[in-house]
Amino acid sequence: MWGKRFQLDRFEQVISARIVIGVTGHRELEKQPALTEAIRSVVQSIKQVVPPMRSTPVGLCVLSPLAEGADRLVVREILKIPESTLEVVLPMEKDDYMQDFETSESKKEFERLLSQVRSIRTLTAKAERTEAYEQVGRYVVDQCDVLIALWNGKPATGQGGTAEMVKYARDTKCPLIWIHTDKPGQVTLEPGRGLNPGPLRSLDEYNSEQVNATNFANQLEEMRQFFVGISESAKLPSDRLQATLEYCLRHYVRADILALRYQHLYYRADSVVYVLALAAVVIAASQILFLPQRPIILTSEVLLMLAVLAIVSISRWRRWHDKWLDYRFLAERFRSALFMALANIDVSTLRPPRHLSLAYSPKDWMVPAFLSFWGRRPRLEMNLSTFQRLKCFICEAWIEEQISYHDGTRKRHYRRHHRMAIASYVLFGLTICAVLLHISNLGPDLLGIFFAFMAIVLPAIAATITAIRMHRDYLRNSMRSAEMVRHLTELKDRMMLSQDYNSFLESLKEAEETMLHENEDWRVVVRFHTPEPV
Repeated sequence: MWGKRFQLDRFEQVISARIVIGVTGHRELEKQPALTEAIRSVVQSIKQVVPPMRSTPVGLCVLSPLAEGADRLVVREILKIPESTLEVVLPMEKDDYMQDFETSESKKEFERLLSQVRSIRTLTAKAERTEAYEQVGRYVVDQCDVLIALWNGKPATGQGGTAEMVKYARDTKCPLIWIHTDKPGQVTLEPGRGLNPGPLRSLDEYNSEQVNATNFANQLEEMRQFFVGISESAKLPSDRLQATLEYCLRHYVRADILALRYQHLYYRADSVVYVLALAAVVIAASQILFLPQRPIILTSEVLLMLAVLAIVSISRWRRWHDKWLDYRFLAERFRSALFMALANIDVSTLRPPRHLSLAYSPKDWMVPAFLSFWGRRPRLEMNLSTFQRLKCFICEAWIEEQISYHDGTRKRHYRRHHRMAIASYVLFGLTICAVLLHISNLGPDLLGIFFAFMAIVLPAIAATITAIRMHRDYLRNSMRSAEMVRHLTELKDRMMLSQDYNSFLESLKEAEETMLHENEDWRVVVRFHTPEPV
């Protein structure tokens, strides 16, 4: 059992912003003291362009393959700054890569810097070493917010050299700071697309969101008890997992609460818009049929339409729809990250497949926010002897829980779709009856007018119900959840049959990818359901 209840600390729920600084440059450098001063000045200038943040600490992250020369010179200087971090991307496997280091001192420095790393990624090996170096250089440019180049300004002498990386940065409009190695006091700034303040402001807005402390504590404790119970059932030592679970659950619960808040706000606004539009039809029909001598009543219809425009405007201004989708994305990533962390799987790369590229962009604020969260997670070394217990824990606490969730979602969405579809058919039938009774002109004139009124209003009610049903994609969501139940059940069976750690990890990665793609598919559909006047 965990020794104490979670202690509330809002700072522990804040995600730090990070400015990723990429590095390229020559391996052999002269005038290093002068270059060091230039690097310090450049790094300070980068920090000064960060917009002011209300609730978000900002740190620097240096991304580098730790090559000799320029890479390590910049890395050493940035790591002297408090709260700065190092991420390493290697062009090939570590032992193979170290063969390019000329001295034992260089290899020791590489190992020492590698020990300070937050995240390490090894790219797929290329047939030629030059191709591998070009690939890693392009990766650094693609992933950084600004590139520091220590370059003499001369053309490239080989594939993957500094000149080629500078050209690639210019072609992709990556902000570039060129420190001239032949004139260390000279620095050239090429802003390119500039440092985008949008993701930083969106993250700061997320961190500034207020969450009810009691609600947060209750949900956190509920999840704590859930995981404690399963860890005990699986005979997994929960005390070893405590730091990782606390860290991930705090972020997950907060993101989940915020996502639900904005989902409810968006749905309520959406429903009110439909109801007001229906009310406008009812008022217009009532005035024309029952009170033709009182046209002033139609002014209330104008007021209702103005109310619709106001609700839509407020929803867009407060970004209820966007926040719902973005915060839900973060919540789902935090949930998956918990189990990936327990299994020591790196999930630092977030890029949707081509067929789901409308879901989000790697430059969207949620992606660097998640990477910042992931980079600061507590490290957990899982003993392979606990493999079977870990397998049982993850299958029960994650896969089975998600199967239950999607099965309930499938039933709930299909039930809503079915009921609303039946209601539409019933109203359709009643409309036909009202029209026929009006045409037959049976009964007093007032009754005929009533049937005419119903012939106008009933189709409007049916249209409102159908619009809500189609807008919320009840049937599609039901079918999506049914497919998720099938896929996750297959993956759970495969995991439980895994006889070795590697095969289990493969199934676990596939499960995480399946859930990520399901969320991406959902985002593609829902992100275009923006609030519109009826």
